[in-house]
Amino acid sequence: MKSGFGWRGQMHGWPARWSRPSSGLSRLLTPFIASWMRRKRKKVSIAPQVARQIPVVCIGNLVVGGSGKSPLVASLALRLIEAGFKPGIVSRGYGGMARDLPVEVGLDSLPSQVGDEPLMLKHRVGCPVIVCRDRARAVERLHAQHQVNVILSDDGLQNTRLWRDFSICVFNKDQGIGNGLELPFGPLREPLSVLDEMDAIVVRGTDQPKQMLEAMGVHTTTPVFGSQSSMAYVYRSDDPGQHLKLSELARLGDLQAVTGIASPDRFFEGLEQAGLSIIEHAFPDHHCYVKADILGLDPIITTEKDAVKLVHLTEKPFWVVALESEQPDLEAWLFERITKWSRI
Repeated sequence: MKSGFGWRGQMHGWPARWSRPSSGLSRLLTPFIASWMRRKRKKVSIAPQVARQIPVVCIGNLVVGGSGKSPLVASLALRLIEAGFKPGIVSRGYGGMARDLPVEVGLDSLPSQVGDEPLMLKHRVGCPVIVCRDRARAVERLHAQHQVNVILSDDGLQNTRLWRDFSICVFNKDQGIGNGLELPFGPLREPLSVLDEMDAIVVRGTDQPKQMLEAMGVHTTTPVFGSQSSMAYVYRSDDPGQHLKLSELARLGDLQAVTGIASPDRFFEGLEQAGLSIIEHAFPDHHCYVKADILGLDPIITTEKDAVKLVHLTEKPFWVVALESEQPDLEAWLFERITKWSRI
């Protein structure tokens, strides 16, 4: 059985006009907006180098909305650990109360304080995670208090105070680039021309990234890599060490699928493809849950990003889906460059 209620916005949470061709006003103003964005981009190149002995890898996007950056950051951090590196992560802490003072994320931190994605990253990876609106200060704190040898910034491509040694821009094949215009007339945070200044581009959800990018109308000389995500396993909130195949939950009948992510339909479709019967409950991205949101829902199945918030609202165990990301070519490219960088 499948039914649904809850939040549904425009595609990807965008205003409808971001998917429509340019208007007369946008054609008039876009050159001025793009010029302002390019001037802002120049400030990135002169940002202060806080961690001079540690490479900083910034993973962000040009397109407003969820492109899958945080799962990619989690996957890269885990692969770095497997390869013998000691990574640390910095984040703005969107949705939390951290502002200009760096805050270290602990396993018992509240998502309302540090943000849902940083807390998810802490639980998923286990490495040090620091949140601060000023990411340069977060890097400084991480460098001073932890023995890390590579720093991953979850988002921050447009942050003018964050020095980065490698910039990785993430696109999502399902999201695309809308009408290809810059804010406020389209979903782009910067003109597409800045892609030639990036070190790498990742297209999520495809094994043909170059062709997919060109199909979006994006052409660049920057190296392009693919990244595929999958629902790897599921675990109970009170027993995260016990992993089950997602299909094993089919015996439970209707599951209450609860999520507040940028693209909830992808989550719901993945559950159905695994043979599960679900009732959909979709909320806005980074939704701040209250008990009334899940009252009477049982059994719940949700994402790791949502789980760190729901665990504080119910004593009943619920099911959590672990997402894994595969991008071996990107990892080989990045690890080689980090290793070479560390010898300079």
